[in-house]
Amino acid sequence: MEDIKMKKIIALFSAALFTVAGFASSPSSWISSEDGRMKVEKIRIGTNNARVVLESGEKLEIPLQNLDSYSLKGRIYEKKMIHRDGEPTSRATFMELIDSKNGFHLFKNSEQVFDAVDPLQRVDKFYVFKGEDLHLALDEKSMPSVFNFYELNWSYR
Repeated sequence: MEDIKMKKIIALFSAALFTVAGFASSPSSWISSEDGRMKVEKIRIGTNNARVVLESGEKLEIPLQNLDSYSLKGRIYEKKMIHRDGEPTSRATFMELIDSKNGFHLFKNSEQVFDAVDPLQRVDKFYVFKGEDLHLALDEKSMPSVFNFYELNWSYR
């Protein structure tokens, strides 16, 4: 009888430890600039500025041009140069980091479809960067092999 009680106590204690560990590893939000990385409570990315609430409760408005990257809800976004037809443009955007392997980083960017009937229609585009250089802009032909390289599941929508 005492053996069963002891097993229940150990099981409850283990469950409590897993719960505490889960809270400790919950994703935190942060922003990063040339000045360093800062933990924040909230981030709202606008057209030109990021509005952040620091852990102290202080509210700041930071120009996007001053940010290098940020993390929101466990996802990392890095500023990358936009490329058109394989050539860099003068504009940059924050792309979501999907995975990294062997120095190659897979990013997703939600882009507007300019010739669509719906002016708000967006499509997810994927890019592989090595450092700051664009290595590959994925298309339907390259997507399966690149996603397999990163060991990711993929499907066409």
